Amino acid sequence: MLLIIAISILFFYAILGFKKPGIALITMPVACFLLAYAAVSAGASEIILFTPVIVVVTLAATLMSGREPDSEQWPQKLVKWILIGFAFLLLSATAIVVFGPGGFWGFLFFALFIGSLTSYGLASQRATAAYIISTIGSSIRQNLPLPMALESAASGQDDKRSRILRSIKKWLVQGYSLSESIKRGYPKCPGYAVAMITAAERINQLPFAIKSIEADITAKADESRKIRPFHPFYPVILIIFMFFIVLALMQFVMPQLKSVLEEMFEGPLPAATQFLMRSAGFVAYEIGSLLLIAVVFIIFVVVPVSIRIKFRPRRPDKPYLISRISDFVKWHLPVSHWFENNHSMIQVVEILRLSLNSGCTVNEAIANTLSLDVNNCFKERLRKWLVKVEAGNNISTAVKESKLGNSLAWAFDQQANQDGTLSILETLESFYRSNYSYRVNLARFIIGPCVIIIMGAMVGFVVYAIFSPVVAIINLMSNLVTP
Repeated sequence: MLLIIAISILFFYAILGFKKPGIALITMPVACFLLAYAAVSAGASEIILFTPVIVVVTLAATLMSGREPDSEQWPQKLVKWILIGFAFLLLSATAIVVFGPGGFWGFLFFALFIGSLTSYGLASQRATAAYIISTIGSSIRQNLPLPMALESAASGQDDKRSRILRSIKKWLVQGYSLSESIKRGYPKCPGYAVAMITAAERINQLPFAIKSIEADITAKADESRKIRPFHPFYPVILIIFMFFIVLALMQFVMPQLKSVLEEMFEGPLPAATQFLMRSAGFVAYEIGSLLLIAVVFIIFVVVPVSIRIKFRPRRPDKPYLISRISDFVKWHLPVSHWFENNHSMIQVVEILRLSLNSGCTVNEAIANTLSLDVNNCFKERLRKWLVKVEAGNNISTAVKESKLGNSLAWAFDQQANQDGTLSILETLESFYRSNYSYRVNLARFIIGPCVIIIMGAMVGFVVYAIFSPVVAIINLMSNLVTP
């Protein structure tokens, strides 16, 4: 009897998950618990095996209920997150079984493996974005009907890029705008690209905006292919290796050398060695538990979240909480503030120029910039500028009061220039682009050698502290030898 009930529940949730996924997800845990309780009470332990089957069938039916990828509701999204959690646990268990016996080296190999997969995924995502944007841009520049052009570009193929083009074409045919079609048909499109297309659609300047997006994507791809003197993670790896080597030496070698110096020559260890031993002991024993918690937090929280952020596009219209926090931190740090401000100014000046060139008023041009994918703190200044302009304040004065820079204020200063706003904005756009690239390269050329010098000094000090006791023992032994 209980077996028939279990099979009935299984078929019931298979149908309910497909027809009413929300109700199925809410009631399924209760049904599984009651079935397991009844099985234990009746002594039919084999019936308990039906509970994981019911869970899997319900999740599969719920996922299949979203026949169209764009029609997903919260049940389908919840199931995807559950499956991602299961996959993460399975991957972690597999990694422990496969790489665990290798100890530290196994963990290092696994980290390199995950890093390689992440790098490959990001490169593939950038290549896909470049292909989709360039295909749309070439179709627009040739004045081709965009749905037909996308269908022609995707014809005869069934890869990921072709499916994206067909999905965008589907929403275009239904009457949606290009930006909305890209949001629905290509959810992983970079946020700044969608934001730029959205702003350009309002002023009928799509060809220029897409050309700018193509140039940015190409520049980022070229930047990622450049050969750098050392990888950014090189200092971290070096410090980790050096820490474990020093810890092993301080634990097994240095106590022996210390006892030799004290018993045979009644002398202490050299000052550098004592300092290194105290530092290693403090890190390993005094704050070792805190470091272990920090390492576990970084591995299981920070790294997965960082990978998720790398693959998830930003959402300029409704920023994620992590995006708002990140923008706030980067805006208030001394060095990154300049880069965030300059990078935001590049996009803002370009949209201002295109908007004014298409005949928009100043307040309409400013309103267009609010849809861009810029730093949220910078966007607050744009909103303040728009409020002041709509209140009737002088445009140039409002720029200064909103702390958007004297250069932008000069572009809108009617006393300093007469009808030269567009040409000045074009000049400012070129200036900000070249200045940003110059500062990025300058920072890289300064930080790189400084990091190498610091790493060299650390390694040199560790080597000196390790070999100083040996040299001291040799010198003392040589004094005991009579010619």
